[in-house]
Amino acid sequence: MKKKVKKAIGYLRNQNGFGLYEVIGIAAVLIVAAFVVIPGFRSFAENVMGKMNTWVNNSIYGQLFPAS
Repeated sequence: MKKKVKKAIGYLRNQNGFGLYEVIGIAAVLIVAAFVVIPGFRSFAENVMGKMNTWVNNSIYGQLFPAS
């Protein structure tokens, strides 16, 4: 178990490529992207759900179960 942990820590401290700073950079990019992208997804989802509600009310309920 200790051998695997030491290997993982050594991998993060590697100076030749993918290391700790790259992991921190990727995490920072994902956090910033979450703050930018998620509100856009929310408005998109609200728009889609609103149009689906209108479609169901007009097409399904309006034609299959018309109010007399």
